[in-house]
Amino acid sequence: MKWSDEGIILSIIPFSENEARLSILTHSNGRQSGLYRLAKRQPSLHIGDMVSATWNARLSEHLGRFIIERNSSLASRMFNDPWKLWLLQHACGLMITLPERHPYPQLYIHLMNLLINITLYHDHIVFAQMTHFEKITLAELGFGIDLSMCCLNQTTEHLAYISPKTGRAISMKAATEGDAYAYINQLLPLPPFWLTRFNHENEETPQWSDILNGFRVTEHFWHKWLFNDKQTFPSIRKMIITHTEKNLISS
Repeated sequence: MKWSDEGIILSIIPFSENEARLSILTHSNGRQSGLYRLAKRQPSLHIGDMVSATWNARLSEHLGRFIIERNSSLASRMFNDPWKLWLLQHACGLMITLPERHPYPQLYIHLMNLLINITLYHDHIVFAQMTHFEKITLAELGFGIDLSMCCLNQTTEHLAYISPKTGRAISMKAATEGDAYAYINQLLPLPPFWLTRFNHENEETPQWSDILNGFRVTEHFWHKWLFNDKQTFPSIRKMIITHTEKNLISS
């Protein structure tokens, strides 16, 4: 059994004195694990590296081994901005939740674009994109937040909240004048930038308050739909939230 594909390194775990166990998200073969032989003549690998990978094993269910050619190392461009490394590590860590060997070609493209953008743009842009990526990952795992229309009056205008039970959008009118008014304090605020396309050239950039709301919404649904009672996000996400809160205070 053998295949070759492009991929992004998600984790590197020492396995023996001369080997490491890699987890890689590939474009066409999904998340794959395998052993990689460490050699002095080869450059060290890092989480977030974009690589050309060849995996082979006698049988498909075996762990297998990787031959890796690194195409780009993004972590080396982030050493002066620790928050960029936090985002990179968190984005790659989220991918560990994916089932192995199931292809997610669109999610692979989203991850690649996010990691590249982290190296290029200011923090409010990529922090907002990180909330998008958490939401997209939820959808890829079968738990999408539905922002297509208000779940109470089917309008697509003035969507302002999200139901904490269903993950469906609720309009401002339904929340303030309709049946949802009695529960308005329990509704989750919908970040406006989730409804529009934005980039580094937009004059209307996401506000830190909306970015923080985005993280709170995705955290709510990750815990509601995916995590069990003992699971939570890794501590590095708490550092991302703290950075967001500090920027909100100083803005």
